[in-house]
Amino acid sequence: MRGVPRQIVWTFAAVLLGAHAAEPSQGLHRSPAALAAAGWTAIEERRFGDALEAFTAAAGPSRGDPSLCTGAGFAAFMLGQDAEAQSWLERALKLVPQNTDASLLLGELHHRAGRVAEAVATYEAAIRHAPDEPVLNEKLAQWRKDATVRAGSYESRGAHFSVLFQGPADEMIARRAVEMLEEAYWRVGAALTTYPSRTITVVLYTEEQFRDITLSPVWAAGSYDGTIRVPTRGALDQLEELERILAHEFVHAVVATIGGRGVPAWLNEGLASMLETGAGANEATLADIDRIRLSELEQGFTRLTAEQARRAYAQSTVAVQKAVQLRGTPAIVTLLEDLRRGVPFASAFYQRLSIRYEDFQTMVERQ
Repeated sequence: MRGVPRQIVWTFAAVLLGAHAAEPSQGLHRSPAALAAAGWTAIEERRFGDALEAFTAAAGPSRGDPSLCTGAGFAAFMLGQDAEAQSWLERALKLVPQNTDASLLLGELHHRAGRVAEAVATYEAAIRHAPDEPVLNEKLAQWRKDATVRAGSYESRGAHFSVLFQGPADEMIARRAVEMLEEAYWRVGAALTTYPSRTITVVLYTEEQFRDITLSPVWAAGSYDGTIRVPTRGALDQLEELERILAHEFVHAVVATIGGRGVPAWLNEGLASMLETGAGANEATLADIDRIRLSELEQGFTRLTAEQARRAYAQSTVAVQKAVQLRGTPAIVTLLEDLRRGVPFASAFYQRLSIRYEDFQTMVERQ
């Protein structure tokens, strides 16, 4: 891609940079080169709506530049506009079949939509052109394994969930998981006024010891890929905790439905922590915890140590509770909807919560 580090296009930890308050786009009466440059800048600043607008204008009706098609596809992907993203990425690959960036994104899009076979086929085609690409090799190995699991495993289905196993099938834990998830579907859906329409795949790791993954940096929102994954060995002895964790993970699915893929991690995790129990969590506190600036918690938590992640979750929960106290849950939902439409986060935050993002951060730090 022109002028943009490869990781900005593929690695979500690199693209989910700090949100920037952005000036409104200054019109598109510019040359294709200037529009393309504006698109890459918008990508770096996480203004995906502006990026899509700029790339679309730069590409024009012919859509003959594979780099612009890939940029537009990435921006649409981050906005959750999957059909448009797929169209742009397929066009990019038609123009240049060896476009690894477009293949990486298209395969990820298929996988998050549950089209594992299509995801595998996309990466198998791409790896012929880039046999040493580490992300392709790693993901392809995992997805082939997923495809084998789906083809040969016991499956328990609810109205909105499909449960598969990584390891020996356990019909009892699957049945309980479906019941818990269906309850969370209606409860969380009512709280956020959103009910995901597609069947959500849940993979239970029956040979992996059950534990609280909701405080693990590896399992934080930045790694949610459209599938709920939970270790379950011994979980029947801790059913209340299992229910909480499944609900927490389901909240991430709802947030992705509302806000696309560019929701700051602290907002995503804070909402999940706040809504994971029907009774409502106790008021979170930052007592005895070193404060972290929210702008430092906008990326996924995967880069953090376990202790840093504990602080990050506490800070995120307090921040979301404070936001709800200020303007209510409906304002948060509308904020998420703004993000899906491509509104820069700081701008949407000010519009929906009537407080500047910078001032809100200071408020949370002093609580």
